[in-house]
Amino acid sequence: MLQTLLAHQWKADFRSSVFQKSIVLNIILGLLILYFGSIFLVLGFKLDDILVKFFPNQNPIAVFNGALLYYFCIDLFFRFMIQEMPVLAIQPYLHLPVPRSKLVHYVLLKSIPSFLNLLPLLVFVPFMVSAVVPAFGLGVALLWLTALFACTLLNNYLLLYFKRQLSSKPLYTLAFGAVILAVMVLNYYDLLPLQTVSRAAFGAILEQPWLVAVPVVLLAAAYGINFKFLSNNTYPEELKVRKVTQASGSDFAFLNRFGEIGRLVELELKLIWRHKRPKSLLTISVLFLFYGMLFYRNDTYMDGYGILIFVGIMITGSSVFNYGQFLPGWQSAHFDALLTQRISPYQFYRAKYWLFVPVMVLTYLLALPYGLFGYKIILINTAALLYNIGVNVFVVFFFSVYNTERLDLSKGSAFNWQGVGISKFVMMMPMMVLPILIYLPFGLTGMPLVGLATIAGLGLLGVIFQRQLLHWTANHFMKHKYKLATGFRQSS
Repeated sequence: MLQTLLAHQWKADFRSSVFQKSIVLNIILGLLILYFGSIFLVLGFKLDDILVKFFPNQNPIAVFNGALLYYFCIDLFFRFMIQEMPVLAIQPYLHLPVPRSKLVHYVLLKSIPSFLNLLPLLVFVPFMVSAVVPAFGLGVALLWLTALFACTLLNNYLLLYFKRQLSSKPLYTLAFGAVILAVMVLNYYDLLPLQTVSRAAFGAILEQPWLVAVPVVLLAAAYGINFKFLSNNTYPEELKVRKVTQASGSDFAFLNRFGEIGRLVELELKLIWRHKRPKSLLTISVLFLFYGMLFYRNDTYMDGYGILIFVGIMITGSSVFNYGQFLPGWQSAHFDALLTQRISPYQFYRAKYWLFVPVMVLTYLLALPYGLFGYKIILINTAALLYNIGVNVFVVFFFSVYNTERLDLSKGSAFNWQGVGISKFVMMMPMMVLPILIYLPFGLTGMPLVGLATIAGLGLLGVIFQRQLLHWTANHFMKHKYKLATGFRQSS
């Protein structure tokens, strides 16, 4: 049965129009995988010599074991960013005598031969052959490799489970992320030295091979949790039939008090929550909160203002940069229907505006602890917030009428180039560079606070005249709406 399901999935993928349209991109990705795969393979065979060169007084196997927990933590982060969920359209099989358990097993097993699971083997296997086998023998080396691959698959199934829980029980995923973050913070302050723990844990497997049972049992538990969750949620998600005559406000009932604008904001929030790509961009926007850690701990950057203005713009405006750059492509699938509704362009863009403003304010509030590194950070981020609300939002709205490529919301963000064009790069330049250019004359003449006040003042003017700017945006949209509609049809 698993072989039959695999054959059906293979045919569905290769016969789809999406695969035919992206065949050139798939070839390029295949060549890139071969290129980087060969690099990792060579690195694996040479890794023991490299470790001896950089750590001459240490055992290369012990050094490698000490880095494994760091690798698996980084692996969790990248999986959360780019790993897509394995799915199977089970409706064609529901009328057949196919046990639910086989369908669930197939969905779980098809995630194993993924790039993120197989790439580490290109380093692990050569390193095992060149370093571990001569020191401990083939049998112990294979058990050690089994433990490493079990940990890789454990990451795979943990991320699959928590990403599935993200839609129904987001607190579970938040708690999981908090645990990983806490581990990294404890390691940073040497309260939980990951290197020492990692070296001891994986070194113990080489000394006591029976300990390989620990990661294998954890992997089996993670697989079982995923199996139980999918078994309990497979049929309700596929068979539930809804009769909806109009948009319901039950999920965000508090928005009803804001009338038509509130209803449009509610629909936008539902669109974000129910589709992969906007949800992925939302996750990236959250991660931008940690962008300041790259700069605020460096005294070289803290001595000036210019680079900190750039950081403040990026942190407080992450939602505009990531989600706003694709407006109005998020509605491209039903853009023609949108034009026939009794919704004016002014209402459309005003709803977008009031979607961005609370998010940017929330981001600003969450970034306030950065003020512990220096009071100037709070001043800079305040000016950046006002500039994003009063200027950058309308820059995004101006360039939005040139986004004529249709977006497939079911796709994730990884290797997805839909909607990416020259207008995005042109739009980014004034958003990121212009506030620094405004500040520059004041900074060069020794008046940095006046430069910050100028940036904040321009943003404040945009906030005060936001109704006039929204009407100007609506008129600009009216001149290009038919070009947008034609572009969305032709790229579908």
